[in-house]
Amino acid sequence: MLFSSGTFIFLFLPASLIGYQILSRFGRTAMLSWLAMTSLFFYGYWNPAYLLLLLGSIVMNFLFARMLGEGRPDASQSRWLVAAIAANLALLMYYKYLFPLLNFFHAHGIVSHGFQEVMLPLGISFFTFTQIAYLIDLRQMIAKRQGLLSYSVFVTFFPHLIAGPVIHPREMMPQLEGRLRGLKAADLSLGLSWFILGLAKKVLIADRISPLADILFAHPASAGFSLGWLGSVAYAMQLYFDFSGYSDMALGIARMFSIEFPVNFNSPYKAQGIIEFWQRWHMTLSRYLNEYLYTPISRSINGRRMDAGKKVTRKATATLEGFSSMVALPVMTTMFLAGIWHGAGLQFLIFGVLHGTYLTINHAWRIFTPEGHRFHRRVPAPLMILLSFVCFVISLVFFRSANVHDALYILGTMAGAHGRHLSFNSFPYLAEIPSISKFLRSLPSALLALGVCFFIVWGMPNTQEILGQLGPDQKRKPSLLPRLSWKPTTSWSLGLAMIFCIAILLLDASTRFLYFQF
Repeated sequence: MLFSSGTFIFLFLPASLIGYQILSRFGRTAMLSWLAMTSLFFYGYWNPAYLLLLLGSIVMNFLFARMLGEGRPDASQSRWLVAAIAANLALLMYYKYLFPLLNFFHAHGIVSHGFQEVMLPLGISFFTFTQIAYLIDLRQMIAKRQGLLSYSVFVTFFPHLIAGPVIHPREMMPQLEGRLRGLKAADLSLGLSWFILGLAKKVLIADRISPLADILFAHPASAGFSLGWLGSVAYAMQLYFDFSGYSDMALGIARMFSIEFPVNFNSPYKAQGIIEFWQRWHMTLSRYLNEYLYTPISRSINGRRMDAGKKVTRKATATLEGFSSMVALPVMTTMFLAGIWHGAGLQFLIFGVLHGTYLTINHAWRIFTPEGHRFHRRVPAPLMILLSFVCFVISLVFFRSANVHDALYILGTMAGAHGRHLSFNSFPYLAEIPSISKFLRSLPSALLALGVCFFIVWGMPNTQEILGQLGPDQKRKPSLLPRLSWKPTTSWSLGLAMIFCIAILLLDASTRFLYFQF
């Protein structure tokens, strides 16, 4: 069930809120039970068969959590934790990687026959990662062991179940353990506004410009220089507004139930470097990768260096040998695994390696040319922002392409290696752009549409800035509309109602969220 569907907006969400309010009279258990049932219905609506998979995963991890309880020897708990992580990863490997790998072997003659790939369960990576984090935190005594009901709600709560944000146990468990009450007018008002702004990003922007990217990546050999760049930039904008819009809707829905989620996007295209980019893009995933991959790898490397009598100081990091082992190796390993997580194709592996390379170069820049160095004074911020954006667009060509061959061909086209003489209007597949986005068939209109996207991304405050929902360590960034701030007033209500009505009129043309099956 899509957040941007009439079924969800007009039936499921109102029924969930009304039922939650009614059951608030009967206490915490009744409210948690309602959240669990509605969340399971939400997941099973797409494919009821995979509901058994989700339930099986919850029961399996709940039982593993019981084996990590207090009073057991440390060695025993560690073995159970390893077994739990292995079981979760095995489940993920089976659905996400086994059959693509077998078919790769078949294509290269290693195995004699091909295999039919299984349909990837929605959100399997997200609910798997969420549960692995819980088990690790439980073993480290950061999280507390939960009852089956509260644990089920933590895993399945429908706003984050399908595509995140990746919720940390310490962020949601205390909210479920506290005294749950009924709906609050202030949270409903804020949550609904948050949801509408996210819906507008998805339906009015991402889905409207997506056909420009679709025709490029469907017919890469027919594209020229201009369409190569326009289509790639259009995909970067589609992904941004699609995923940040989904995250906004998720945060808004959760807030309607008076549950707070961590912010997942913070204007990543305004980043002045790839390190800062990953601190702003899919922030909960970046945090997860840092806590559960990068940090353990880095600690292991530093431990081996200390055993060998080598230094692990900041000064040692500024040497070529120290930088290679203490920075480059853990960064490249983490992003290699992050690339594989995004998909089973070789193009996703290259996507991860590219970002590992970007991050390594950015770390080298910070370490070997520290703040105040003459190079820093000579590179203006707009150029750093543009360079970071272009690097990300190049990596997205691999992310979006069907295979590595297509990605390399498109990058060659963007570099002018072939097809530079082909104009935008000579592309033979412009007619495939649907009528609802037919303005993209004209070069001036397509440029104007992308120009509007750039203005929103670089010139306007982001959603949480508009809504006044910045974290304690965040500050509102400069923008062209510094006074644009939401208030529960009549004028804001009318404006959001108008945006909502326009989005509803375009729901039939809405596509699925890009991260639904990760």
